[in-house]
Amino acid sequence: MTVWIGLTGGIGSGKSQVAADFSALGVPRIDADAISRQLTQTTGSMALQQIRHQFGDDVLTVSGCLNRAYMRERVFVDGQAKAQLEAILHPLIFAEIERQQQDFQAAYGVVEIPTLVEHPIFQSLVERILVVTCPENIRVQRVMTRNGLTEATVRAIMATQASDEARLRVADDVIANTGSLQDLQQAVEMQHRAYLALFEAA
Repeated sequence: MTVWIGLTGGIGSGKSQVAADFSALGVPRIDADAISRQLTQTTGSMALQQIRHQFGDDVLTVSGCLNRAYMRERVFVDGQAKAQLEAILHPLIFAEIERQQQDFQAAYGVVEIPTLVEHPIFQSLVERILVVTCPENIRVQRVMTRNGLTEATVRAIMATQASDEARLRVADDVIANTGSLQDLQQAVEMQHRAYLALFEAA
Protein backbone atom coordinates (compact mmCIF):
# COMPACT_ATOMS: atom_id res chain seq x y z
CA MET A 1 0.00 0.00 0.00
CA THR A 2 1.36 3.39 -1.00
CA VAL A 3 1.80 5.97 1.76
CA TRP A 4 0.87 9.42 0.46
CA ILE A 5 2.73 12.58 1.47
CA GLY A 6 0.93 15.91 1.18
CA LEU A 7 3.40 18.45 -0.19
CA THR A 8 2.59 22.11 0.40
CA GLY A 9 4.11 25.56 0.83
CA GLY A 10 3.40 29.20 0.09
CA ILE A 11 3.58 30.77 -3.35
CA GLY A 12 7.21 31.00 -4.47
CA SER A 13 8.46 28.59 -1.80
CA GLY A 14 9.78 26.08 -4.34
CA LYS A 15 7.26 23.30 -3.68
CA SER A 16 6.87 22.53 -7.40
CA GLN A 17 10.64 22.14 -7.72
CA VAL A 18 10.61 19.83 -4.71
CA ALA A 19 7.81 17.80 -6.32
CA ALA A 20 9.85 17.61 -9.55
CA ASP A 21 12.91 16.46 -7.60
CA PHE A 22 10.89 13.68 -5.94
CA SER A 23 9.52 12.69 -9.35
CA ALA A 24 13.07 12.52 -10.76
CA LEU A 25 13.82 9.97 -8.03
CA GLY A 26 10.99 7.80 -9.30
CA VAL A 27 8.47 8.80 -6.65
CA PRO A 28 4.81 8.85 -7.83
CA ARG A 29 3.55 12.44 -8.06
CA ILE A 30 0.02 13.83 -8.23
CA ASP A 31 -0.44 17.57 -8.86
CA ALA A 32 -3.71 19.10 -7.60
CA ASP A 33 -3.16 22.27 -9.64
CA ALA A 34 -2.68 20.23 -12.82
CA ILE A 35 -5.94 18.42 -12.09
CA SER A 36 -7.69 21.76 -11.58
CA ARG A 37 -6.35 23.04 -14.92
CA GLN A 38 -7.46 19.86 -16.69
CA LEU A 39 -10.97 20.17 -15.26
CA THR A 40 -11.28 23.78 -16.39
CA GLN A 41 -9.60 23.48 -19.79
CA THR A 42 -11.60 20.50 -21.06
CA THR A 43 -14.46 21.92 -23.13
CA GLY A 44 -17.84 20.69 -21.96
CA SER A 45 -16.51 19.17 -18.72
CA MET A 46 -18.78 18.83 -15.71
CA ALA A 47 -16.70 21.44 -13.91
CA LEU A 48 -17.11 24.01 -16.69
CA GLN A 49 -20.83 23.36 -16.95
CA GLN A 50 -21.25 24.01 -13.23
CA ILE A 51 -18.99 27.09 -13.29
CA ARG A 52 -20.90 28.54 -16.26
CA HIS A 53 -24.21 27.91 -14.53
CA GLN A 54 -22.95 29.66 -11.39
CA PHE A 55 -21.12 32.62 -12.94
CA GLY A 56 -22.49 33.11 -16.44
CA ASP A 57 -21.06 33.00 -19.98
CA ASP A 58 -18.29 35.54 -19.29
CA VAL A 59 -16.26 32.93 -17.40
CA LEU A 60 -15.64 31.00 -20.63
CA THR A 61 -13.26 31.85 -23.47
CA VAL A 62 -14.38 31.70 -27.11
CA SER A 63 -12.97 28.16 -27.23
CA GLY A 64 -15.16 27.09 -24.31
CA CYS A 65 -12.45 26.85 -21.65
CA LEU A 66 -12.32 28.72 -18.37
CA ASN A 67 -11.25 32.36 -18.71
CA ARG A 68 -8.70 32.02 -15.95
CA ALA A 69 -7.70 35.70 -15.89
CA TYR A 70 -11.32 36.82 -15.54
CA MET A 71 -12.08 34.21 -12.88
CA ARG A 72 -8.88 34.93 -10.94
CA GLU A 73 -9.72 38.64 -10.81
CA ARG A 74 -13.29 37.94 -9.76
CA VAL A 75 -12.50 35.57 -6.90
CA PHE A 76 -9.62 37.77 -5.74
CA VAL A 77 -11.99 40.64 -4.93
CA ASP A 78 -15.09 38.61 -4.01
CA GLY A 79 -14.83 36.11 -1.18
CA GLN A 80 -18.27 34.68 -1.93
CA ALA A 81 -17.33 33.99 -5.56
CA LYS A 82 -14.16 32.29 -4.35
CA ALA A 83 -16.16 30.05 -2.01
CA GLN A 84 -18.63 29.22 -4.80
CA LEU A 85 -15.84 28.27 -7.21
CA GLU A 86 -14.13 26.12 -4.58
CA ALA A 87 -17.43 24.39 -3.79
CA ILE A 88 -17.57 23.33 -7.44
CA LEU A 89 -13.93 22.39 -8.00
CA HIS A 90 -12.77 20.90 -4.70
CA PRO A 91 -15.00 17.79 -4.71
CA LEU A 92 -13.97 17.08 -8.32
CA ILE A 93 -10.26 17.58 -7.54
CA PHE A 94 -10.60 15.40 -4.42
CA ALA A 95 -12.23 12.58 -6.41
CA GLU A 96 -9.59 12.74 -9.17
CA ILE A 97 -6.71 12.63 -6.66
CA GLU A 98 -8.33 9.57 -5.07
CA ARG A 99 -8.69 7.96 -8.49
CA GLN A 100 -5.06 8.64 -9.43
CA GLN A 101 -3.82 7.28 -6.12
CA GLN A 102 -5.18 3.87 -7.11
CA ASP A 103 -2.90 3.83 -10.17
CA PHE A 104 0.35 3.65 -8.19
CA GLN A 105 2.10 0.95 -6.20
CA ALA A 106 5.16 2.27 -4.37
CA ALA A 107 6.53 2.71 -0.87
CA TYR A 108 5.26 6.27 -0.95
CA GLY A 109 4.04 9.00 -3.27
CA VAL A 110 3.66 12.78 -3.21
CA VAL A 111 0.47 14.79 -3.67
CA GLU A 112 1.26 18.44 -4.36
CA ILE A 113 -1.56 20.52 -2.85
CA PRO A 114 -0.80 24.26 -2.46
CA THR A 115 -3.85 24.90 -0.23
CA LEU A 116 -3.54 21.81 1.96
CA VAL A 117 -3.61 23.90 5.14
CA GLU A 118 -6.33 26.31 3.99
CA HIS A 119 -8.61 23.42 2.98
CA PRO A 120 -8.15 20.61 5.54
CA ILE A 121 -10.54 18.28 3.68
CA PHE A 122 -7.61 17.36 1.43
CA GLN A 123 -5.58 16.23 4.45
CA SER A 124 -7.70 13.08 4.56
CA LEU A 125 -6.02 12.02 1.30
CA VAL A 126 -2.54 11.89 2.84
CA GLU A 127 -0.79 10.22 5.77
CA ARG A 128 1.93 12.84 6.32
CA ILE A 129 2.45 16.51 5.46
CA LEU A 130 5.72 17.90 4.07
CA VAL A 131 6.04 21.68 4.13
CA VAL A 132 8.51 23.63 2.00
CA THR A 133 9.59 26.90 3.61
CA CYS A 134 11.48 29.86 2.16
CA PRO A 135 12.12 33.41 3.47
CA GLU A 136 9.33 35.77 2.44
CA ASN A 137 11.57 38.29 0.69
CA ILE A 138 13.01 35.56 -1.53
CA ARG A 139 9.52 34.27 -2.33
CA VAL A 140 8.34 37.76 -3.29
CA GLN A 141 11.27 38.35 -5.64
CA ARG A 142 10.93 34.90 -7.17
CA VAL A 143 7.22 35.32 -7.98
CA MET A 144 7.73 38.86 -9.29
CA THR A 145 10.37 37.57 -11.69
CA ARG A 146 8.52 34.40 -12.66
CA ASN A 147 5.04 35.84 -13.12
CA GLY A 148 5.77 39.47 -13.97
CA LEU A 149 3.73 40.71 -11.01
CA THR A 150 4.24 43.78 -8.84
CA GLU A 151 5.41 43.38 -5.26
CA ALA A 152 2.04 44.65 -4.02
CA THR A 153 0.20 42.00 -6.02
CA VAL A 154 2.45 39.20 -4.79
CA ARG A 155 2.03 40.28 -1.18
CA ALA A 156 -1.73 40.51 -1.66
CA ILE A 157 -1.74 36.91 -2.90
CA MET A 158 0.37 35.85 0.08
CA ALA A 159 -2.09 37.54 2.42
CA THR A 160 -4.83 35.18 1.19
CA GLN A 161 -2.73 32.10 1.96
CA ALA A 162 -1.96 30.38 5.23
CA SER A 163 1.11 31.63 7.08
CA ASP A 164 4.26 29.55 7.41
CA GLU A 165 3.47 29.31 11.12
CA ALA A 166 0.10 27.69 10.30
CA ARG A 167 1.74 25.28 7.87
CA LEU A 168 4.43 24.31 10.36
CA ARG A 169 1.80 23.51 12.98
CA VAL A 170 0.49 20.66 10.80
CA ALA A 171 3.84 19.62 9.29
CA ASP A 172 5.32 16.20 9.90
CA ASP A 173 8.39 17.05 7.82
CA VAL A 174 9.98 20.31 6.63
CA ILE A 175 12.36 21.19 3.79
CA ALA A 176 13.91 24.67 4.09
CA ASN A 177 14.57 26.12 0.63
CA THR A 178 17.18 28.72 1.49
CA GLY A 179 20.06 27.84 -0.83
CA SER A 180 20.74 26.79 -4.41
CA LEU A 181 18.79 24.36 -6.59
CA GLN A 182 21.50 21.81 -5.86
CA ASP A 183 21.05 22.34 -2.12
CA LEU A 184 17.32 21.79 -2.55
CA GLN A 185 17.88 18.65 -4.57
CA GLN A 186 20.17 17.27 -1.86
CA ALA A 187 17.54 18.04 0.78
CA VAL A 188 14.94 16.15 -1.24
CA GLU A 189 17.28 13.19 -1.66
CA MET A 190 17.84 13.13 2.10
CA GLN A 191 14.10 13.25 2.76
CA HIS A 192 13.59 10.52 0.15
CA ARG A 193 16.01 8.21 1.96
CA ALA A 194 14.25 8.92 5.25
CA TYR A 195 10.85 8.09 3.74
CA LEU A 196 12.13 4.86 2.19
CA ALA A 197 13.61 3.79 5.53
CA LEU A 198 10.32 4.61 7.25
CA PHE A 199 7.82 3.15 4.81
CA GLU A 200 9.68 0.18 3.33
CA ALA A 201 10.20 -1.16 6.85
CA ALA A 202 6.52 -0.77 7.70
